[in-house]
Amino acid sequence: MAKKSSKKKELTPKEILKPKYLPLNLKSSSLVAIGFILAAFILYGQSMGFNYVLDDAIVFTGNNHVKNGLEGIGDILSNDSFHGYFGEQKDLVQGARFRPLSLITFALEYELFGSSSAVSHFINTLLYSLTAFLCFLTLRRLFHKDDNHIKIFYSIAFLSSLIYLCHPIHVEAVANVKGRDEILSMLFSMWTLLATLRYVDTEKMSALISIPVLFMLGLVAKENTITFLAIVPFAILIFRKESRKKIILIFSLLFAVALIYLLWRYQVIGYLLGDEPSDDLMNNSFVGMNVLQRYATISYTLLLYLKLCIFPHPLTHDYYPYHIPIMDFGDWQVWLSIMIHLILGGLIIYWIKKRPKISFSLFYYIAALSIVSNIVISIGTFMNERFMFAASLGICIILALCISWLASKFPDKRKIVFTSLAAILLGLYSVKTITRVPAWESELSLNNTAIKVSKNSARANSFMATALFNEYKKTNDRARQKQLLERALPHARKATQIHPTYYNGYLMQVGVAAELYKQNGNLDALLKDFKPAMINKPQISFLEEFLNYINDREDRNKMMSFYKDVCITNMIDKRQDYKWSIKYLSMAYKMDPNDPEIRRGLRKAYLGLGNVEYANRFR
Repeated sequence: MAKKSSKKKELTPKEILKPKYLPLNLKSSSLVAIGFILAAFILYGQSMGFNYVLDDAIVFTGNNHVKNGLEGIGDILSNDSFHGYFGEQKDLVQGARFRPLSLITFALEYELFGSSSAVSHFINTLLYSLTAFLCFLTLRRLFHKDDNHIKIFYSIAFLSSLIYLCHPIHVEAVANVKGRDEILSMLFSMWTLLATLRYVDTEKMSALISIPVLFMLGLVAKENTITFLAIVPFAILIFRKESRKKIILIFSLLFAVALIYLLWRYQVIGYLLGDEPSDDLMNNSFVGMNVLQRYATISYTLLLYLKLCIFPHPLTHDYYPYHIPIMDFGDWQVWLSIMIHLILGGLIIYWIKKRPKISFSLFYYIAALSIVSNIVISIGTFMNERFMFAASLGICIILALCISWLASKFPDKRKIVFTSLAAILLGLYSVKTITRVPAWESELSLNNTAIKVSKNSARANSFMATALFNEYKKTNDRARQKQLLERALPHARKATQIHPTYYNGYLMQVGVAAELYKQNGNLDALLKDFKPAMINKPQISFLEEFLNYINDREDRNKMMSFYKDVCITNMIDKRQDYKWSIKYLSMAYKMDPNDPEIRRGLRKAYLGLGNVEYANRFR
């Protein structure tokens, strides 16, 4: 019998250079997945008892395409994402919105379960846990040279993903049903990177085929996925040096998919970016700013984003004007932000070889943040916590690396120090998340929480007034009604003080004032609140309706004085608003057609419009 050779098989140069990735066994993967799912439901399980709030009406409860179930999917795929709510394309924000994937999931959900907020919140939480698990799988493969030799629970991949799962900045995206577009985008973006790494490591054709499919799913979930066009090649560049030749193939594949998506998007919407579509401050926060103010304010928000990724307090869903103040380049915070981000950019290059994990994390953070920073396109508001859903992973990796580095300073107690620091950070983040989630229970709780932080936001004040007014309509207790109205009115007034042409603010101001008038009969207080609304937003139809209601019921002298002050002194003399002054002066004319001041006012207004024939009727 021939003796077996004891010689080991010699490795080829390719096999020597090629790094080995040791995949997790099924048991380990299952334990991590189950652990992440349980953790997600501990953090967010309470949300299953919550209502639909905020923009959920646009994407779900008020979206007719979604409520058509399976039959509505064709309309979802062939229209912009607001079409099902408004009944037409509304170019409210630059670039419009085309995010059909989340709407399709809502349509399927509606077909199976109807309008069930419990089901919607359950699915969001489950998808979030799977997203964090995918982050773990992707980072473990990406960092395989180190993480393969470390127990799972002490690996950078595991700790980074767990920090990501517990991070309070994600509450808006998870607890708000509408945030599913963020979750799906991140899920398929990370899956795209994982598939790319699998192909690079194994050269399996199935992995290569899955890349364009996953990338397209991410793009139709939300446009943010397009940043992975840069993130994926960069990851290969620094972590798979022996496979750099494949970067061209991977990039070409991703670029082709992105191009197909953009062509599809163009076909549906009619343009790619377009101009800034709105001069409404609530849809374009930079209205009225010059270029220097715009970019100074953007720089300041970048500093806030970085701060919230590390120290997530205080949190709010409202960063509209002017919770974020208008900044200029004379403010030290603007320059601090610029300096920090320049340093971060420099460290990406400086540490690309020495500390590739840090280099990648910083590059990932800046790349993912770029599309929502207002630098590339105007996103409709100064900033939002949900916009950090993808980018925050970069900071989570940095935090995990910091904990690992600190633990390495105590070689004899490394595991204890690592575990202790991780437990402290995860504990603090988890407590903040659990206490933040209840804000999304209802419109009232959401706005009641936001107004404590966003005190100088016109939108937050208007929404708070609306939430209190809606609560007023639900109660029959007269004392409680009066209390709610008295709480609502100051918020409505503040909204219009911050934003003097805010339609919704004035609508709430006159609505609440009218209801209070019905309770206390205070005409002077009513007219005081009606006056700024009539001057700045005379097109509010409720104004005419309610004034007609009280014209024959109240003191005629007071009413005539009111019309003269508002229409003649302010509308005609100060603003030359002849059209609306005629509308309201005509109401006064019906009360007293012989009043000389009213007649002179009408004559002046008609002359201002160039209608001499009508003007002569009031000589």
